Amino acid sequence: MLASLPAALLSAAPVHTSYLPLPAAPGQRVALHCIAPVHANGRSVLFVHGASFPTLLAAGFEFAPGDSWMAFAARRGYLACGLDFIGFGASSRPPSMTGGGAGMPVTRAPDAAAQIALAVERLRAAPGIGAVHLVAHSWGTLPAAAFAAAHPRALASLTLFGPVTPAAHPKFEPVRNAWWGISAQERYQQLRYAQVLPPGKVLLEPAVDAVWAGRFQASVPRVAGDRPGQLRIPSGPLADIGDAEAGRYPYVASGVRVPVFVVYGDYDTVVGGDAAAAAFLERFSASPLRWRLCIDDGTHVMHLERARRSLYESVDAFLHAADLHAAEAQR
Repeated sequence: MLASLPAALLSAAPVHTSYLPLPAAPGQRVALHCIAPVHANGRSVLFVHGASFPTLLAAGFEFAPGDSWMAFAARRGYLACGLDFIGFGASSRPPSMTGGGAGMPVTRAPDAAAQIALAVERLRAAPGIGAVHLVAHSWGTLPAAAFAAAHPRALASLTLFGPVTPAAHPKFEPVRNAWWGISAQERYQQLRYAQVLPPGKVLLEPAVDAVWAGRFQASVPRVAGDRPGQLRIPSGPLADIGDAEAGRYPYVASGVRVPVFVVYGDYDTVVGGDAAAAAFLERFSASPLRWRLCIDDGTHVMHLERARRSLYESVDAFLHAADLHAAEAQR
């Protein structure tokens, strides 16, 4: 538990941000946020975010100084990094996100998979890094698995936290705009999952209640003429989620040849329950190691909730198991 660690280890973990230019889009760049390991183990973990908020509001969100999922991974010896996809966080905004909204949805899964490729290439070239583990949340699991299937030797493992599973009644309408709008307070209220949880049950950490919405609002540039408080979010992820709910994925799961971990909370309505998660994981038939775990008292945003340390520890255990499996396979 973090509470038992020496105070020195809970001081703010310095986050270094670098920028990777997109070869196919001159002038555009993605942000890669990294925390150096306390005692390096020769491995890196790359976190990728979901459909609406970036790294430093997700795996990089600090509940207190030095208390984030990325900082936890760094204390376990990993070079811990998080990628902001184009249109999110510290990454650049394409021209179509500054207009009236008409145009192709920004940041579809194939484009995001190419951005993951840039980050993985950067991490694999870092001194002393022998392997990269990829940990993805929600919509981010779609480009993450697409990258893993297209680059079967690039990763040490693939963790799919709260993946999008096929739905009996897909709820997403066709997406025809480049971006969509929401306020920080509206998105914060969604994080509470009041319509999903039993009456009176609260799972979000107090720090999320206190500062998350303000940080979200500060992460998005203002555009003149937008309604007060409106944040522009790339709509490509919504289009991808709609396709995935209908059973159309941007990858062939059997092409993924690294260990795969599907982890989710018992209140996660995007996953759709144990049966849906089991059927989803079964599709990764070429994976040499497949884990599945449902954590009690967690929703789709469990990394912002009281059960987050169970999530941290379970993913860390899987990464160790994947490394051990790779070592044994080489003997």
